[in-house]
Amino acid sequence: MGHAAADELIRGKRVAVVGSGKSAFDTVAECAAANGGRYPCAMICRSGRWMVNGGFVWGVSLGHLFCNRLAELTVHKPREGLALALLAILLTPLRWLLSKLAETYFKMQIPMEKHGMVPEESFAGSMSGCRLGVLPDKFYDRVEEGSILIKRARSFSFCTDGLVLDDDDTGERVDADVVVLATGFRGDQKLTDMFVSATFKQQIVAAPLYRQCVHPRIPQMAVIGYTENLTSIYTFEMMAKWVAHLLAGAFRLPSVVRMEASAAEWDEHLVMRRHGEGGGGKPCLGGVSTWYNDEMCRDMGYEPRRKKGILAEWLQPYGPADYAGIL
Repeated sequence: MGHAAADELIRGKRVAVVGSGKSAFDTVAECAAANGGRYPCAMICRSGRWMVNGGFVWGVSLGHLFCNRLAELTVHKPREGLALALLAILLTPLRWLLSKLAETYFKMQIPMEKHGMVPEESFAGSMSGCRLGVLPDKFYDRVEEGSILIKRARSFSFCTDGLVLDDDDTGERVDADVVVLATGFRGDQKLTDMFVSATFKQQIVAAPLYRQCVHPRIPQMAVIGYTENLTSIYTFEMMAKWVAHLLAGAFRLPSVVRMEASAAEWDEHLVMRRHGEGGGGKPCLGGVSTWYNDEMCRDMGYEPRRKKGILAEWLQPYGPADYAGIL
C-alpha cells in the first residue's frame, strides 16, 4: 500500500495498533501525526521493549559504545582463540558498566516507566537480544498531548466497534475503526512451511544455517533475513551480497561436514530472540555482527578491515557505508 493510500485509510479514523516493536511505534506515530488529539491512536502492548531516542548516551553514540571492534572484544565470538576468549572474560565488567550507564541514562531521559513501557530485561539484554529500537521523533510528546494512548494487555479479542482487552467481555474496550496488527511473524514456521518433504521440514528447524544463509543438507536454497541484528536491513544486505557472490561462482562452499561444524559453532554464540512466552527463537547476531561480516568478506574475497587507519579501525562503529564497495 502506498503512503497516500495508507494516509487516506487512517485519516479521520479511530486507529488501534497492536504490537510493541519498531513497526508498531512507527505506525502509531504516523497515525498520531495524521489525526492528532481528535482521534487518538491506541497502542496495545503485551510486553515492553527498549526504545531509545537518537542513540546517544551523554553525547556519545551507541555505535561508539557497542558497535566497533573495541567493544566487540568484550563478547565471546566463534573461533576467537584462547587469547581473545580470556580477554572477553576480563572485559566483561567493562561491558556491564557501559550497559548500566546507558540504561540509567535512557531511564532518566525517556519516560518509559511512566507509561508502562520498561521491559523486565535490562538494556544489556536488549542489546544482545536484538530487542533495541529507535523511537520516532517526539513520540512521548504525543503521548503527553493525548494523541497517543498506550495500553498494556496480555491478550485481546475483536468486538463490533473495536477491541476488548484481556480477552474478557468485562474487560476494557478500545473503540477503533481500523486495527493494525504490528505483531511480527514466526520466521521459523515460514521456513518449515516452504517444504512438502517431512525430511526437509525436520532438517530446517533442527540444524543451524551456514553463514546464516544456506543449509548444509538442503541444496539450492538460500535464506536471507532469518537471522536478525540490531540493524537488520544492513545485515540482510550483506547476506544478499554473499549469496550473489556464491551464485556468481566467486567462491565455493566447503564440505557438508565443515559447514555443519561452522554453523554449530556460530549457533552457540548467537542470541535466540524469543517469540513470546514459551515460544521458539530466531537467531540474532547481537554483539558479533562485525565478526560475522569479517567472515562474509573473506568468503567473497574482500579485505575485512574496512577503515582507514588503526584508530578508526578499532574505535569507529561499522555500518553499511563501510561495505558499499562490495557490489
